[in-house]
Amino acid sequence: MASGTRKTGFSENPQAQFDAGARKTPLRVPAKRERVKLGEGGRFVIPAAMREEMGVKPGEDLILHVENGELRVRSWLQNLRRVQAELSALKKPGESVVDEFLKERREEQLRSDKRLDRLHAEGTTRKRAK
Repeated sequence: MASGTRKTGFSENPQAQFDAGARKTPLRVPAKRERVKLGEGGRFVIPAAMREEMGVKPGEDLILHVENGELRVRSWLQNLRRVQAELSALKKPGESVVDEFLKERREEQLRSDKRLDRLHAEGTTRKRAK
């Protein structure tokens, strides 16, 4: 060594500064596509990153459907939220769905009561005629 400084064994170099909050990308990037093998009985494993992104845990119910030849998988909660969003689009602003439902039920009950009253009256009339 021409410089006259000879390094023996291990030398220490200062470590660069580390800031835990400086990470701009997540440690695990959720996979958008994964290749899985179809096993016995039509079983396959949903990769952990995908389960995490879906927000599902082992034992939870999933909704499966085939659309244009592709299998779609949704969590039960995702499906519920999707249906709620679709139905809320049908509701008019300021309209009370509960009030409308109760009004329809009362009208239905009134029709049923009138029908039963009519049948009761007919039955009573026939008994007297005998």
